[in-house]
Parts: sequence; C-alpha cells; structure tokens
Amino acid sequence: MNKQKIKNIKQLSKNEFYDISRFPKKEGMLLFGISISKINSSQSAKKCFSYIDELVHKIHYPRVGLTFIYSDTLYLQNQDIQKKDYKTINKKLKNSILGHKTEFTKILDKNKWYIQDSFNYITWNQTILESENFEKYLHKLRKIYDEDKKFKDYVKKDIKKFKDKINNSNIDYILEEILVFYLATKGKIKFPNKYINGKEKWVLWCYPGKPLKSEIYLYQQNFFKLQNKENPYENCYYDLEDKKLYNYNNIDLETLEI
Repeated sequence: MNKQKIKNIKQLSKNEFYDISRFPKKEGMLLFGISISKINSSQSAKKCFSYIDELVHKIHYPRVGLTFIYSDTLYLQNQDIQKKDYKTINKKLKNSILGHKTEFTKILDKNKWYIQDSFNYITWNQTILESENFEKYLHKLRKIYDEDKKFKDYVKKDIKKFKDKINNSNIDYILEEILVFYLATKGKIKFPNKYINGKEKWVLWCYPGKPLKSEIYLYQQNFFKLQNKENPYENCYYDLEDKKLYNYNNIDLETLEI
C-alpha cells in the first residue's frame, strides 16, 4: 500500500468507508468464508466468481491466492440442526461443498487466464487445525464474553440480527467464527495454497454483507494483543456486495448503523 493511500485512510472520518483501488504489491491471500446457508445464493460458485472477476482488477502484483473456507462443522453447532438426522445433514453438507467446488473449478476451466493452483478449498476444521492454540484462544474469548458486558451485548445483537435464538450454541457459533478470521488476519493461521505456499504478506477477509459488531469489537479491543504489522489489512474486512473496505480502527461502534 503506497504512502498516499495510507494518508487517505488516516484522513477518513469515523464510519467512512471506501473501495480498494489496488492491492499491495506483495504476496497476498484473499479469504472467502462460505456460509452453508448462502452456498446456493449470494455465495454460489457463479456469484463467487463474479466477485473475484471484479477483485482481480485490483491486483498489480500477480502473486495473490484465494482460500475458500467452508463453514460445515460450524453450521452443525446450531441446536436446531442438531435435533435433525445428523447423518442426513452431514451428507447434504458434503454434497453442497463438493458441488460448490466442482462448479467453481468448471468456471475456472472456461477462464484459462486464472491460475488453478492459486485457489484452495478447506473446511472449518481444517482451518482450525492450521491455527496453533485455537482452543486456548476460544476458551479465553468465552471467558471474556462472560465478563465483558459490551462484548456480550454485541454478540447478542448479532444473533438477533439473524433472527436466531440466544443460546449457548449460537453464542459459541459467533465466538468461533469471529475468532477464526481475527487469527487469520493477524497471521496466526496459514493456508495450504500451492501458488502462494505460505509466503503471504497480507491477508484480507471478504464476505458479501456488513460485518458483525462483535467482530469489530474483538478487533478494536484486541484482547490477545496480536499484531501483524506486515498486513495492512490486519484490522479490516471487505464487503463484497457494497465493495467497501471496513477499517475497524476507524469505526465508532456506538454510532455505526449496520
């Protein structure tokens, strides 16, 4: 990221967001977290490719990879899902994930200028395995949730936003989700991408829709005191629908409307 761009970021008013003009001229990794509930709609293979086809114009150094992270086991934490036939649900999840990957690779085959090895596809548990001490972080975050009233309120508001019940299952769902992407942008998770091969200097978490307030609060408070100074996006999130980069350090949560 050039000096002029950094200067422009600093000059932004609170809760003011913008699109990215270009990615840094270093090895980088884009993260697409795929929600099972959106895998056939706003995150279908075709839709994901359309997002990528727009993002590719921001690449000025051809060493960027993209990791799809499928929220399969995270999805299974939902209590309403657990009450159903686990084997049937699990089979549907596998078929959905494999179908998404197969359809996306077929799209890539028709667009030969894309490098197949720059894309990789991993499940939720695989992502956790690539992180050291994940359970330790999660245990501490749950304790913070119990003790920090503001954090607790933001988590509950995020759950209500999706019209879900406030129970331990959904609380754990939110905590685990926001922790994974926090650790990823802080450089604590490595991704098995053949093209980048662990050399990514920047990581950007991308998703269609507004960010969660509980996630913003986690980044702002930085409870674990983690830093990844090499990553200009270590405290950022990119909304694929609105094409806006949210710099979490430039947000007033009390007045933010999302």
